[in-house]
This record gives sequence, structure tokens and C-alpha cells, in this order.
Amino acid sequence: MHNSAPVKWQEHCAWFEKLEGDDSRTFFVFLQNQRPIGVLNFSDMNTATPEWGCYLGETNVWPGSGIILEVAALDYTASCNQFSHLLAQVLSFNNSANKMHKVFEYEQVSMEKGGERNGLDFDILHYSYELKQWPQKRDKILTKLPKNIALAAAQIRFLG
Repeated sequence: MHNSAPVKWQEHCAWFEKLEGDDSRTFFVFLQNQRPIGVLNFSDMNTATPEWGCYLGETNVWPGSGIILEVAALDYTASCNQFSHLLAQVLSFNNSANKMHKVFEYEQVSMEKGGERNGLDFDILHYSYELKQWPQKRDKILTKLPKNIALAAAQIRFLG
């Protein structure tokens, strides 16, 4: 997210191997129609405030796939019971992700200078979600979203 340079295949494989051996991180491959299209990952799982991120690596995906990952991130961490908040970082120019966090009622807790991309300065927005609120807010938030998102959210499963 913070680096827009292409990642070489060897670097990607090394990152993935490191991720597999890191107990403070958890990740899930996102499947649609049995096809891997992205990843949902969590860091700082050994704290009360893990941070999450998601990446879609395919272009031919269901509309709203990022929103489904947002629901999945909250479902997973809220069900674990040892976490108080779920944290997220979003680059200031990522309007859709920032809007999505507002719809889900995250609190923006801080902003820091990010850097430059394509000749434009950007900031890093830090969000927090109090997880004890999620079970009460889930249905209300899903009703704000397109009906197909709510239907897909009912199909979220975590396989380990």
C-alpha cells in the first residue's frame, strides 16, 4: 500500500514465506467461485488492537468485493473476543476505502504525512473500530449496502 513500485516474483515469494512463519500475523485467501482473487490479512494479532488490510489481485470480481472483505475483517476479529479494536490505515487519495470506513462507522483517530505518489502528496489516515459495537451494528450497516453485499456477507467462511 505504501509503495507503488512493482514487486518482483522472488520478493513476493519471500514476503509470503515470512508471513507464513509470523505468529503475529494471520491471513486468508479470498475465494469467489472457488477462484483466489485476493487476500485479507491481519497484523499485530498478539495485541488487543490488530490491524487489517486487504488486496484484490484480480480485476474480474464481483462488484463490492472490497466491502465483503471489510465485513469479513470485522466478523473475524469480533468473533475472537480477545481484541478491543480493529485498526486500519488508508491512503488519503483512496476515496472509496475512506468512504467505506465511514459507512462502517470507523473512527478516524489520526493522520500522518505519507509521501508522494504520481507527483502528488498524500497522507495516511488511521482508523479504529471498537469491536464490541460490531455485533449490534452489523445488520444496520448491511442494510445500508447493496442487497447483493448482504447476501454475500452471509456466505463468509474462514477455513484454517
